[in-house]
Amino acid sequence: MSLKSSFGRWMRRRLGLTHFLSELLRVESRATKLRLANATFPWLWSRNAKLRAQTDALVNVGCGPFTLPGFVNVDLFPYAPDVVPWDCRWNLPLADDSARGIRAEHFFEHLEAREEAPAFLADCLRVLAPGGVIRLVVPDVGRLLLAYAKGSNDLSGFRELGVSNPFPDDLPTRMDIVNHAFHQWHEHRWGYDAETLIHRLEKAGFVDAEQTEFGRSRLQPLAADRDEHRRYSLYVEARNRD
Repeated sequence: MSLKSSFGRWMRRRLGLTHFLSELLRVESRATKLRLANATFPWLWSRNAKLRAQTDALVNVGCGPFTLPGFVNVDLFPYAPDVVPWDCRWNLPLADDSARGIRAEHFFEHLEAREEAPAFLADCLRVLAPGGVIRLVVPDVGRLLLAYAKGSNDLSGFRELGVSNPFPDDLPTRMDIVNHAFHQWHEHRWGYDAETLIHRLEKAGFVDAEQTEFGRSRLQPLAADRDEHRRYSLYVEARNRD
């Protein structure tokens, strides 16, 4: 265990904080710090002006360390040198109609469903040029519920989704596996099936929303899907109006 993580555990015990609350504070303090920095530092004004001047951009939202060449890679934390630090929950650092494609792989389920998710989709619609494509990749909770509904004597649905046999020690029952998809301890805020994700996109103003597949996109650069997510993921795309 690193010195940093040991210190974090010690501080949580001293302050009486749960891991959930300490992580929430970490994220929100980081987001506040970024907003203040972007409003204060001239060198960030210049960087942000260059981002807003881009056209025909491809955007990789919530990328973590998995950056893509030729994309504007954006994440709250600077996991790699080419990541633009930004609080993607509320907006993106690009101008109106400036992107031809946006992808978000295992990011959307981390958004609070009533405020953050609609705000994110509204800003994606703003940034996408007419006809531009958005690709969302999330855990396929619908398939997981179908696997659960088969009963405790038939675990084939869980195996198809890549759940280990036997189940992990910290997720020993079928309901534990289901809960992990919805919550992932504290990181996930909502679960989606194809019907629900398509509904959210259409409600936000996107058109032609449909489920697609791993590695296949109507704008192929967006289909840079991570293989480790393939078995349990849902892939949905939509586009801005022409």
